Amino acid sequence: MVLGCVIGFSGFAHSEQRDIYLYNWDEFLSESVIERLKETHNISLKQQFFSDESIRDEVLLSERRGAFELVVLESVKLKALARQNLFHDLSSIQQDISENFEPRWMNGCGKYGIPYAWGTAGILYRSDKMSPPTSWKALLQPEPKFSGRISMYYEPTDLVSTALLANQFDPFTNDNQELRAAFKSLEEQKSHLESSEYVMDYIRDKKRLLSIDLAYGYSGDTYVLNDIDPDASWAYSVPEEGTTLWLECLSAINNGDLSNDAMTIISFLSQPEIAAINAEDSWFATPNKKAKALTSEEYQSDAELFPTQEVLDRSYLYKPLEPNSLQIRNRIVDSLR
Repeated sequence: MVLGCVIGFSGFAHSEQRDIYLYNWDEFLSESVIERLKETHNISLKQQFFSDESIRDEVLLSERRGAFELVVLESVKLKALARQNLFHDLSSIQQDISENFEPRWMNGCGKYGIPYAWGTAGILYRSDKMSPPTSWKALLQPEPKFSGRISMYYEPTDLVSTALLANQFDPFTNDNQELRAAFKSLEEQKSHLESSEYVMDYIRDKKRLLSIDLAYGYSGDTYVLNDIDPDASWAYSVPEEGTTLWLECLSAINNGDLSNDAMTIISFLSQPEIAAINAEDSWFATPNKKAKALTSEEYQSDAELFPTQEVLDRSYLYKPLEPNSLQIRNRIVDSLR
């Protein structure tokens, strides 16, 4: 078994600590898990963070990817980039850990990734200043008092999906007329924005964060925002028009042979006990079914992380876009910038 071999190898020689580099979202890995990895396997897991998927993808498509062995990325983008031989096939590791995951999550990552986290997209808002927003139009056509206090995320797929949903269209449509309608909505929104960057970019700039009352974001973001500022009142809402359902995968970058240390980390993070600590410390929904059972009642009952069936019924799972449709989305973002 790969897991047994990996653990055996990692325990063979503890005399020299190894550094392995992970390219990841900020606040998306528990520090206590990193410490446990070091104590158990003498591997030091270092991270570099990205907040923009397009920048991450530029790195992965360049020689700069050689600086990393592991990366966290969304399942559809993973499958698209995997066609360029950028990632290692993890089928052998998957065989050993598959019973920890629901089949839909393992299938979602394909053979090049291990399910890491999942969730929805929605609206982040300050609950002391407004009632829960029920429509994406709260961002696109805001009340006057919120104009200039909105943070959007100019990632082509997610940005345009928001405007499509607000117009009652499928967020992953390839229809040109529907995409034009989305562009018009985003053009009208532009003058109301304080920022076109992911709001989590400002978690270390509290002064900048204070200028934002509404933002596009993802389930679990409020945990980080409120942890940074205990006096804040960030809350999360999934609009009535529906939302998108994302799956993040842990993958090994193909820079040559897959190292034993990288395999150890993948297997370690997939162990139910470790996955439970990681998910609860980071406050994201774990796709590891055995891990969820080891978490607190507070975590398991969090409706932001684990939405009701009614919310899931109006959620669209990420899916590949036609090349022309993706080009249009990229042009929309370039035009808006």
